[in-house]
Amino acid sequence: MQANGVMEPLRPATTEEIKQLIHFYEQRLPEAGQFALLLQHISRVNSTLRGDDLEKVSDRYRKTIYVPKTGNLQQFATFLVISLGEDPFVFMHSMESPPIELSTALRNTCYVKWEIQQRVVIGGYNEIRDCLHQTAMERKLHVEAWSECLNYWMLREEAANLTYAVPNDVELRPLKIEHGVQLNECWPFRYKTSQRYIESSIQHNAGLGLFDRITGQLVSWVFKNDHDAIGHLYTIPDRNNRGYGTTLAKAITRLIAADHKQHVHTFISESNTRSIRLFEKIGYTAVGQTEWYIVG
Repeated sequence: MQANGVMEPLRPATTEEIKQLIHFYEQRLPEAGQFALLLQHISRVNSTLRGDDLEKVSDRYRKTIYVPKTGNLQQFATFLVISLGEDPFVFMHSMESPPIELSTALRNTCYVKWEIQQRVVIGGYNEIRDCLHQTAMERKLHVEAWSECLNYWMLREEAANLTYAVPNDVELRPLKIEHGVQLNECWPFRYKTSQRYIESSIQHNAGLGLFDRITGQLVSWVFKNDHDAIGHLYTIPDRNNRGYGTTLAKAITRLIAADHKQHVHTFISESNTRSIRLFEKIGYTAVGQTEWYIVG
């Protein structure tokens, strides 16, 4: 495979190399936590979903980890995560400074289908942001900033000991796949295939909801997304200011730590001061940034 006469610089990572990458970034917690947890998520999905389950899942759950063919994995831990299909996505990182391996790979790889609009995610590092913009300029692509988030973190040992109270007017229950319709309709960033992504998260990760004790209506919810991060915490407008968000944030934090045996993280928009206050109040610490771009 060649791009502009240059041999393809990437190849899919082996199972052993993925383990090495996870170990590398686990040694650099909490700042590198988002990379370790994303890699853990992909490794788990690739090892547990087979056949029809894999065919039915959202493309956001069908990612491949690529590494440079001639890279120094143990020193720089350069990787690109790419999904195709109807939900194109690229997540990239490298500890090399400047990120020569990553820049070379991004400019020349055929695995990223730049003719299709891509969601590109980076960890908020200036050199990697520059790498993205340079590649886009060379390919005459437009880069639009979609979301800038703070990355909040809690150690597993602390998260597993969180306690919470459920308000008297609601019941705490796991979400089911059929709730994906309501969650998608209420998500301001929904897109063509986002309902399938939400349903896959509920089915293969975890989701919790608060349901009205009298009517059974789902009034507040949260789930663990395709980054193994807490996401989509939401309460319907006429039920705000009742402590639902705090209850769900604590409940899913404890679930991820105690049941899934993971450290816990979440992405929060820098402008979402309400959520920032909530997560800081229950013990989360800001450890970095995550930037989302639309490139095409």
